[in-house]
Order: sequence, then structure tokens, then C-alpha cells
Amino acid sequence: MTFLYPSVLWSLLLLLIPVLIHLFSFRKVIRVVFPSVLLMEELKNETGNRTNLKHLLVLGSRMLFMFFIIMAFAQPIFKDQLRSAEGTLIYIDNSRSMSGEVAAGQIGLNKALQFSDDFINRAPADTKFQILTNQSSMALSWLSKQGALNKLSDVRFSSDPKSFSQILKKASALSQSMSFFYLSDFQKSTIGPLETPKEMDWQIKLIKIPVDNISNVYVDTAYLQVGQIHEVQKDISVKLKNSGKNDREGIQMKLISENQLISTLSVDINAESESMVTLSFDESYIKEGKMKIELVDYPVYFDNIFYMSLPSIKISKIIHIHPKKYFTRAVEKVFGNNTYFEYQRFNEDAIDYREMQLADFVILDGIENIPQSFDGYKDYNDFLIIPSKKIDKASYQSFLSRSINQVSDSISVGLNIKDLNDPFFSGIFNSKEVDIGLLKAKRNIEVNGRLNVLVENKYEKVFLGNIKSNNHYIYFFSSPLTSEFTNLTNHATFLPLMYKMSLGGVNRYIQPLYYDISKEYVSITTRDFDSSKKLRVLSGDVEWFPNYQYIEGRLLLKLPPFSLKAGNYEIINGDILIKRIALNESRVESEMEVYTNSELAEFGAKSENVDWINIEKIENLSSNEGFRDSPEDLFKFALILSLFFILSESLFIRYL
Repeated sequence: MTFLYPSVLWSLLLLLIPVLIHLFSFRKVIRVVFPSVLLMEELKNETGNRTNLKHLLVLGSRMLFMFFIIMAFAQPIFKDQLRSAEGTLIYIDNSRSMSGEVAAGQIGLNKALQFSDDFINRAPADTKFQILTNQSSMALSWLSKQGALNKLSDVRFSSDPKSFSQILKKASALSQSMSFFYLSDFQKSTIGPLETPKEMDWQIKLIKIPVDNISNVYVDTAYLQVGQIHEVQKDISVKLKNSGKNDREGIQMKLISENQLISTLSVDINAESESMVTLSFDESYIKEGKMKIELVDYPVYFDNIFYMSLPSIKISKIIHIHPKKYFTRAVEKVFGNNTYFEYQRFNEDAIDYREMQLADFVILDGIENIPQSFDGYKDYNDFLIIPSKKIDKASYQSFLSRSINQVSDSISVGLNIKDLNDPFFSGIFNSKEVDIGLLKAKRNIEVNGRLNVLVENKYEKVFLGNIKSNNHYIYFFSSPLTSEFTNLTNHATFLPLMYKMSLGGVNRYIQPLYYDISKEYVSITTRDFDSSKKLRVLSGDVEWFPNYQYIEGRLLLKLPPFSLKAGNYEIINGDILIKRIALNESRVESEMEVYTNSELAEFGAKSENVDWINIEKIENLSSNEGFRDSPEDLFKFALILSLFFILSESLFIRYL
């Protein structure tokens, strides 16, 4: 047995006081004369013995009362109850879910800090502590009481939650023999499964902070709908989730660009459910592509803002390659719109191959013999083949990697779209029932093998199809686009079909509106990168120089592991802006379900290394108890015994 406060034992000197009182409280003797003293002598002996016994019992009761009072203040405990010789580790969950209220005007993190502060202040002066949080690096040494209190004052919210296994790994780097207190709201989505290593020999004490996060509505994801080609009016599909147990009505959604309100919507959403809503807006109001969705939702507010970056749909380069004496003028008219395209036309004998490599879409128009050198560009560009009247079959077969036959249809026959549900046709037609019966063509070539048929004739022969090559497409028509073979260039579908092919497929048209900040890398498609120039990422006053890889038009940026905040960012290569992106924090913290008291108690009961501590009993406990009401603590017995002996003194004085 030992004492938490041994200095209090000096008070045992006070036990001399009742002894001195006993020794010097003599009564003055009065002589009384009796005729016979024989009987009085016997009475004197009997009464004196009784009085001495009473005085000794009263003295003993007083001394024992004072002794046990002093023992209670010194707080005697068994040695196996002492804190570990190594020290005490306090791990505070400072994830953003701890921003919820535990009481009016007090949030969960402040409650955890208050408990920790009280506990450290009550500890003996020589106690060693360490404070860890989610963003703390692994600690390798202990702190004094004052050092621990100073570290508590620096605790702030972190957007990097840790699982229980990660927390134990971080804690084990400090010591394998210590007291470990974990203060958290025990959010299931971030803490994960509760398991303790079997080889652990230190005690874990779980303290649940009862944060009131019973309701939370947040944006789970958002994506740009494929509207009509190059429409100014855009629609964003937004998935909202309610992770709370209460239905919510009238949640206000605001679409904002550079502090300007662009669109607004009021949404009702049931408890523990999700809802898809659409925000419509005019693209011309979006400044520099920067957007964000703001929700008016309380009491959880850390996930009320969702950042987005509107992707540019302008095709950087369209390269049109044709024979010296011929080209399809309708193609030039389509892509000559410099609002959306940078169009260049080259004679097949005077191709600028550098421009071709930088192109997004290459049109081979009326080329009789496709050069073998073009094969190397299929990993960089999308292609459209408009065959000539006479072709070199071998060169076409080599480029398409498919069998080719030259055919000669006698008459033009009607054309039909094979499948309007094909993603290629998203945004081209307003209706799922489209009649293009006036569109006719007669074929000049036939492509066989594995391919995707977009437009076919009434005999189910392909007129427009595509072949996927790695991450790019090769589109082809089955005939030249002259009036001898088809009326397509005069038909209403020609413009949207050509536009859609130039967009490189639906997947590249719908660029990500945002990226997840918790991921290690961000993958960006760009052709404007110059590896000889410095790469920077900017957001207001924030700037960092990322590690990166650039491979075949794709830039992989490594995100920094710490201190990166959600927002809109600009990627600068030298002095050139190559891309704007939006970063959002992971939505995992937005799921509000927590481990219940019964679940934590069950976990503690299954593991001899884990104690679950009822928070309702914490505030009246002393530091040596480790925030728990232990039956082995001796100071209570000392208090009970002191009360027993003061009561005994009263009884002795009254009845003896």
C-alpha cells in the first residue's frame, strides 16, 4: 500500500493534541469529610477504574478519528492501483464530429478538454503525461504536468479522423506500460471496429463524450448532367443524405460562385435516407469555374459547404487532314466555331505532327491510304475516319485493327439509330423516340469484327460506329460524306453527331466536379503540361509545390498529407493556368451513427484490457481512480472509519 499524497501524513503530528488534552485536563480535588471512609474507599477504587477506562476509550476514539481523516486526505491505495510508472496517455478525438453540442453552449471537444484539464490538475506533481490527437505525430517521450496542460491549449479540430486500430498503433509507439484514456464520441464511420491486440498489456479506458449529433444533412456527391451539346444552361445532380434519426424539412441549398448566389432550392429529406435533387444554373454566371453548394443545416455544420469546379468543355484542338484537292466543307463549318474549337486543317502532304499530337480530335477526311505513322497517335487522340471513294484496304485494316471490305450499295437506304440509350447519344436528343427516317446513305466500306454500332441502315448494316482503343475512340463512317453517298451533311443530326464525337465520349465530357482530399493522388487530363517549368498549386494565399508524374497526357498530383483544406485550387505550370480543380474533405465523418453505451460496455466486458467509463460518474472522481469508481480505493474506507470513531466517542461520553 502507498499514498498518492504522502505529504499529508505530516498531519499525523496532530494526534498529539488529544493526548495533551487528556494529560492536562485534571479536575481540582475537593476534600469531603465523612464519618466512615471504608465504604468510600471501595467506591473510589471502583469508580476510578471505570473513569480511566472511559477516558482511554474516548482518547482512543479521538485519535483514531483524526488518524483516518488524515489517511483519507493522503489517499491510500494498493500499489497495483497506481498509474503506470511510464505515465498516462490521454488521446483526444478531435475529429469534426466532436463539434456537436453536449450541453447548451458547450461542444464535445471542449468537454473532452475540460475533463483532461481537470484530471491533469488533480494528479501529483511528478506525474508524467502525454497528449495525442488525430493530427499528432507519434510521441516518443513523456511530458510534465505543465507541458501536458500547454499541449491541451493547442488542440484544434482536425479533418483527418483515425480508426481505432490507427489510434492504438500511434499510442503503442510511446510505451507498452501506461494508462491510456481515450475520449471520443465513438463515431462508427471513422473509428471502425473496436478490437484490441491480444499482446497488449496496458489498460485502455474508454470515455464517451455524449455529443448531440442526432441530425445531419450533407452533400454526398455531385455531377454535371449531360445536357444538350454546348448549352449555356447547365444542370447539376446532387445526392443529399440525412444521416440523422429525424426527418428534415425546408433544408436550404444555395449554389454560389465567388459570393454571388446563382441558384437556390428548398429540400425535404427523411431520416436515414438519401435524395437526388437538381440545381439548374446559367454557365455564364459562374466566375472562373468556381462553385460551391452551401446548406443551411444545424447543429452539425462542418460539412455544410461542398466545393466544385465547372469543367471547361471547349475542345482545345481539332485537326482536319485531307487530300490536296478535296475536303468536306461541312466539317469545316461545324468546327470553325471558335467559341468552342480551335480548328486547323492540313493537307495530307504537309501535316504538322506536333500539332497533331496536341490535338483532341483528328479527322481523316477522304484519305485513301492511312499512313502507318498515325498508329502511334491512337493513344493520344480520338479519330474520325471519313473514307474516300477508293481506299487502300490494308492501311485501313491496320489502323482500325479490324477486317475491312469495300462494298458498293446500289441505292441509298434509310438510316436509324441503333440504341438511343447508348451513352453516346446523351444530350443529343430531347426525346427517346427520334425519327431520322429522312436520313439516307449508301455504304462504301464495311467494317467487321468487334465494334459499337451507333447508326445503321434498315438492313442492320453499320453506317456510323466506333472502336475503343485504350482510353480513346476511333469513329468511322461507312461512306464519304458527299451527296453521291448520303444526305447527312444536310440533315439536322449532322451537327450534334459531329460535336459529340469531338467530345471524346461521354466519360470525358463529364469531367469530375471535385476530388476527394483524403486520396493520395489527383489524376488530371491535360495536354498543356511543360515538364521544364515549375508546377504550383494555388488557392488564395495557400501555395504548394506538389510531387507529380506526367504520363501520356495525364498529370498525377500527390496531395500533401497534412494542412490541406477544402476549396477551389488552380494548377499553374510556369505562368500558365492548366486546370482548375475543387477539393472536398471525405464525407465519412458526416455519418453520425455512434457506438451506444451498451455496445461500449459489452466491448469492455469482453476484453480484460478495456474499461468503459460511464461519463455520468466522472466529475466526482479523483485522479487516482482513473476516472472510475473502483471498489478497491481505500480513501472511502478511511472516511467510513473516521465517522465510526467520532460516533463511538459520542457514545462513550454519553453512556459510560
